[in-house]
Amino acid sequence: MERQRVGDLGFNIVARHRGKDGAPTVILNGHMDTVDVVDGWMKGPFDPVIEDGKLYGLGSADMKGGLAALIYAFKKAVQEKSPLNILFTAVVREELDSEGAFALLNEIEGDIVFIAEPTDEMPMLGARGRYVLDMVFKGESGHGARPDSGINAIECAAAFIEKLKELPLREHPKMGKGSVCPLKIEGGSDFLSVPETCKIVVDRHVVPGETRDSVMEEFTGLLESADIDCDAEISWHSRSTPFLEPYEWSIENGFVKDFASLYIERYGGLKPVYGQSVGDFNAFGKMMPTVVYGPKGSNWHASNEYVFTDSLIRVSDFYVNLLRRIGERYERKQS
Repeated sequence: MERQRVGDLGFNIVARHRGKDGAPTVILNGHMDTVDVVDGWMKGPFDPVIEDGKLYGLGSADMKGGLAALIYAFKKAVQEKSPLNILFTAVVREELDSEGAFALLNEIEGDIVFIAEPTDEMPMLGARGRYVLDMVFKGESGHGARPDSGINAIECAAAFIEKLKELPLREHPKMGKGSVCPLKIEGGSDFLSVPETCKIVVDRHVVPGETRDSVMEEFTGLLESADIDCDAEISWHSRSTPFLEPYEWSIENGFVKDFASLYIERYGGLKPVYGQSVGDFNAFGKMMPTVVYGPKGSNWHASNEYVFTDSLIRVSDFYVNLLRRIGERYERKQS
């Protein structure tokens, strides 16, 4: 096991099981960070307790439970001397800009990754992507008692925000439509003056087929068609890692098919789900086949978060048998 430094943000953890030369490399992945504690906890967020089949605690569902399942499966594979090359990876900063995942992907390669985010035991085979844009509107200052003496940048920004409703959002057969949401607006001063600048931050979730270029083009076109008097600048919101792109993987991919066959045996059918927002899975999903499957729970990013203990046991057992199945298929191909 080794630690991988992620700048001054912390350490990823990588544990390696070396199987046979030429065998597939399977990555088991999860994130170690949690969101902050919010108000409303009826139990201690850092003192896990089990009641009525639920394990309560901060990160129990998102995603300490999933990490526990992956550790269990990894240990079983090591004990059984799996022919596969298996990497257990636990990363930092998923809840922020996925710095840990991008740092990890600079160092490792794999044939497939399984991520144990809490999916209510449903397999997730794709997700929308996300871009964030900054826009600065520039008007002209004037006396606030005579608003016509200037050009109000806040009014310009408000008019453009209203115009955002006209964006023709692309639709995907599995992921639905993209979305647009103003996240922040700031402008004005403490003086009785017409505000000459106003900044907005806009979220744009996208589906496969939409790109950075297409999003910038649609915002530029919308601005040109808007009836506002201000000048405006559009730029990408600053972040330390690349934006998370949309992705989708087919059930027919060889390693995904191993997952699907076992899932159908255990659950009686298979109906993949697709993520509406982004996570480390987007970074992995652009690099290799990616399946997200984890335990049932609730209240992640909220108070009184919990994971169901019986679900945690099922997911752990599933991953044990999944690694066995992939290894057995590899062995059959070699014989």
